[in-house]
Amino acid sequence: MAQGNLLITDDEPIILKMLKMNLADHVEKIFTAENGREALAVLEKEEIHCIVCDINMPVMNGVELIKEVRARGIQLPFIFYTAHGERELMLEAVKYGAFDFLNKPNLDGLEEVVLRGLKAGSSPSAEEDISDDQLSEYKKLLKELN
Repeated sequence: MAQGNLLITDDEPIILKMLKMNLADHVEKIFTAENGREALAVLEKEEIHCIVCDINMPVMNGVELIKEVRARGIQLPFIFYTAHGERELMLEAVKYGAFDFLNKPNLDGLEEVVLRGLKAGSSPSAEEDISDDQLSEYKKLLKELN
């Protein structure tokens, strides 16, 4: 069952295509952007419920994007899908409310995390309904820190 609109932001066209193919059956509409600036343009025009985003991109990286989105008062779930999970950037993304992190090019768990993100982005109280066995390693770590 498709739910919500997804924005995928990555500078690699093959990744955009792969993610779009893998997630098409789970979302109402998928929008793509090759950098953070393009993603901001999409956010200004379209109703988006969740963002899947690379961290290292030219023009505007994923951390700069989440900072700008939060500065505009937009609280969408951000799922960082990256091969470059540099600790500093990841910690900074956490400060701005990153929803989850997944390692490229692994697709394991991507659908589940995106569905949770879409649910949370469609109804803000939805994230609270997730059981511990549905949490990713990132979410479990955050829970332990709190």
